[in-house]
Formats: sequence, C-alpha cells, structure tokens
Amino acid sequence: MLVQILSFIHYFSTMLFGIYISAFFLGVKQNRKNICTLFLLALCEGILYGISFYLLGMEMTDRCYALIIHLPLILFLILYYKYPVVSSCISVFSAYLCCQLSNWIGLLVLMITGEEWCYYAARIPITVIVFFLLCLFICRTTETIFTRDTRELYIIGFLPTVYYLFDYSFAKLSGLLYSGNKVVVEFMGFVFCISYLAFLLVYFREYEKKQEIKQYSDLMELQLLAIEKEIEQVKRSKKKLSILRHDMRHHLNVILSQLQNGNTGKTIDYIEETGNLYDDTTIITYCRNEMVNAVISIYHTRFTDQGIMLNHDISVGEKLPCPETAICTILSNALENSMHALEEMDAGEKWVNLTITEKKDHLLLQIENPVVRIPKFVDGIPTSDKNGHGIGVKSIIYYVEQLKGQCHFSLADHSFILRIII
Repeated sequence: MLVQILSFIHYFSTMLFGIYISAFFLGVKQNRKNICTLFLLALCEGILYGISFYLLGMEMTDRCYALIIHLPLILFLILYYKYPVVSSCISVFSAYLCCQLSNWIGLLVLMITGEEWCYYAARIPITVIVFFLLCLFICRTTETIFTRDTRELYIIGFLPTVYYLFDYSFAKLSGLLYSGNKVVVEFMGFVFCISYLAFLLVYFREYEKKQEIKQYSDLMELQLLAIEKEIEQVKRSKKKLSILRHDMRHHLNVILSQLQNGNTGKTIDYIEETGNLYDDTTIITYCRNEMVNAVISIYHTRFTDQGIMLNHDISVGEKLPCPETAICTILSNALENSMHALEEMDAGEKWVNLTITEKKDHLLLQIENPVVRIPKFVDGIPTSDKNGHGIGVKSIIYYVEQLKGQCHFSLADHSFILRIII
C-alpha cells in the first residue's frame, strides 16, 4: 500500500514538474493565472493517464506516455501560449532530461537499500528541490536562449531531443538499454561528443560576434571623439579667421605703407608673419578615409599631450581594400602599444613613425618607435609580464589572421618595428 501511494505521488509530482518547467523554460510568467492554468492542464492529463491505465494497463500506458502527456503539452504551449513549434518541443524535451536528476538519485537509493518505496521516497523531494532550483537560477537563462533563431535552436536542442528519442526507443519501448548491448550503451557518449563539438562552434561564433561588437563600439567612440575634436578645431579656426579678417585691412595698409617707403625686406617679413597666423586655422586631414583619419586624429592628440612626435606618411584612398573596422582596430592597438612603450622615455626622445600605403589591393602598414626595455619574444611575438598588457598584440594578430594577412614584429637599433601586409 505504501509503495502504491508513493508511486502515485511520484507520478503526479513528476508530471507537474514536466508541465511547469516546460512552460517556465519558454518564459511563461510564474504568476497565479498561469500556475492555475497549467495545473488544470495537469489535471486533464492526469485524468487521461488514469483512463489509459484503467483500459490498457501500466506497461502500455508507460509506452504511450509521450502521446498522453507530452504531445498535448506541446500543443498547449503552441496553441494557447503561442510559442513556436521548435521552441516548445525543445523545452519539453529539456524538462524531460531534467527529470533524470531525481531518477538517478532514486536509482542510487534503490541500489543501496533494495526497497522500492525508498526509490519513490527519494525521488519526490529531489523533484521538488530541482524544480525550485531551476525556477530560481535556470528559467531566466532558457527564456533568453529559446528566443534565438531556429538554426541555433537546433544545435541547443540537439542533446535533449536525442536523449528523449533515445530513452523512449531503447528504454521505454524496447528495453534494449538494459540488454547490455555495447552499441546502445555507448550511443549517448557518441551524442554527448557531437553536442559538445556543436556547442564549441556556437560558443566561438558568439564570442567572435561579441568581439566584433566591442571593437566596433570602441571605434565608434574614437570616431565620436575625433568628430568632437574637429568641431572644436573648426570653432577655434572660425573665431580666429573672423579676427584675422577684421584685421586684414590693417595688415594691407601696413604692407602698402612699407612698399611706398621702399622697405621691401620688412614687407616680406611682415607678409610671412601674417601668413603664419593663418597656419593655425588649418584643419589637419591625414588621409581620405574617414575612419582611418579619425583614429589617427585621436592618437595624434594623445601623443601631443604626452610629448610624443608623430611622423606620418599615409597614402590610402577613400575606400580601403579590406574591412575598415578591422583595419582601424589594428591601427588603434598598434598606436596604443607605441604610446605605452614611450611612457618611460624622456620628452625629447619620444617619437613614432607611421606609414600606411595602398598598393595593388593590398594595405601596407608600418609603425616604428624607440624602446627603453627590450621586450621578450616568444615565437616571434612580443610578450609582457605586466597585468593587462599583451592584449593589443593578440588583437592585432587575430584580426590580421582573419584578413589572411601577415604581421612581423622586430627590433632594430633600439627601435620596435611592426610591419603588416593585408
């Protein structure tokens, strides 16, 4: 009698677990209305299960469990809550997989005690505990995951789906899982391997996207700073031009007076001095490409603030032969590394030579700067022992490889040289 009571509680609690977790995994709100609605669904399915048990017996009902419980649940999630078919199926299969946590512990207790009632007595509280843990820590994650595009959902749902089919095919319907057949027993290891490899591919792709977004955000910030700098420079130039324009007639009168008095030399000096006043109103343009121009403009300002002379020879068109985001990321990291390398040097010795040229659909970039401390090289790549350093070099190498280019780090006469061909 005790076994029957515990088994009834176990079956009903497991069914409630599967229904609620399947819905909450998808993002169904855990409010009173949905809890009551899902409970009514559980009662209906429980009645259907009881009718099947009465008419067909225990063994046949267990074999038809998927048709009695899971199929109506999937249809309910699709028709009532309006979730996509793929997401609903994966959610139900994932909830089914989570039931194996209490199942394994129950089997462990059964093996130790040898009493069937202990199996059910162990599964019931574990099911409740797992339910609350999933609601607290996992459901919010799955709610986000199950909104991904269908292609990614196939990969995410591959493991729970295969396990569901495997368990029903080899355990519930045929019992082959317990026959000792090695092919059947090792099948889940095969599936886990495929799932793990698929996960690695998805994770790496997401990592690449995240890196691209971060780099793009950084470049947009750089471009915004460059625009602000140019606007400020235009304002200063405009103000200075208005003053010079106002004073122009005075300058012309002075020049005319000097010429009338025959002071040619003084006239030339005065004209040159006046011309120098207009030099400060010139807005610097390093190249025709706006993104590259923005990066160089920002770092030119930073270099000037730190007493670093930037010598540049840049010859690129308005459109680059490769993605602008990647090139500007490489350039930003390279200039940043040069700036850090010059921090410990005296003011008069700080300089950076930057050369960018475009030849036959290839971009050639070279940056040279003096160094105080000779960096260590490992496999031709400079390394650093300082925390937070070395990331820029890794980023440069990563993007150069993405563009199928080549980069070379070298030292010559206490100068660090980076050459890149893309």
